[in-house]
Amino acid sequence: MLTDDDMVDIHGFLNLRVLSLARCGLTGQIPGWLSNLQNLEILQLSRNQITGSIPSWLWTLPNLFYVDLSSNQISGEFPKQLCGLPMLMTNASRVDDYELELSIWSFLGGTTIFMPRRMSNFPGMIDLGSNNISGSIPIEIGQLELLRELHLDNNNFLGDIPDQISDLKYLEILNLSLNQLSGKIPWSITSLNFLKSLNVSYNNLQGQIPTGTQIQSFDASAFKGNPKLYGAPFPNVCREIDVDNKKKVNQDAENEHNELLWFYSFAALGFIVGFWGVCGSLVLKKTWRYTYFRFLDNVQDSLYVKVAACMARMERRLRD
Repeated sequence: MLTDDDMVDIHGFLNLRVLSLARCGLTGQIPGWLSNLQNLEILQLSRNQITGSIPSWLWTLPNLFYVDLSSNQISGEFPKQLCGLPMLMTNASRVDDYELELSIWSFLGGTTIFMPRRMSNFPGMIDLGSNNISGSIPIEIGQLELLRELHLDNNNFLGDIPDQISDLKYLEILNLSLNQLSGKIPWSITSLNFLKSLNVSYNNLQGQIPTGTQIQSFDASAFKGNPKLYGAPFPNVCREIDVDNKKKVNQDAENEHNELLWFYSFAALGFIVGFWGVCGSLVLKKTWRYTYFRFLDNVQDSLYVKVAACMARMERRLRD
């Protein structure tokens, strides 16, 4: 790719508004001379072999609203400064619409690429898909309220999906697939009323898929590859609830088993202590044994006398 040294005189490009160099076999890093193109609105450098990190000076381009750096070898993290693109923030005022003086068809590498003729047909977009970008998605992403497409797929993003994505109220396309994102899908994402396409497949997401008309309208393929996700549009709507109930039932059964075990243990212990406490002492102590049996004999004799006297009284009463 042309470096700063190659661009000795850039004055002829200062009014450039569209720079599209997709599929041009470009290598190296994104050169710093691009920061001088203060009128640039569309930057299309996809499908090259660009390396290095995303330059933080991109946010200094006051009119830039369309950034496509997809399918390169860009590394590093998502720069927070990129979340300050003036044309994608709330107080932005779009430049006047005009018609491109370019052919709307481009034949590159045997592939036909359609480019909109009018500037108003280009959505506010950041496409960093299919690179080697790592780190977390910055919470500052929510500042780009006029963003309509966000493509961060096929990278190495980690951590949670920031709740601030719900601040992108005009967002139509969100692609976070093929990363290493974890945690839950934020429920606030259901407030994105213009969302037409969502893909969070093949991450490490978990928990229930947020319920809402927009979210449930997407195909299950948008959520696949996340084994711990459950809920519509998956058929296992009650998966986690069933798992929790099963764990609870198993826990209750285990507790009941433990209680019975303790009960029988104490009963056996009581029997042993009671039996041997009485019988053992009688076996071991001869005097106790004689005393015990003498006591039983006395009780027997006393009972016999009482029963005989009672029977005699009853016979006399019957005779009378």
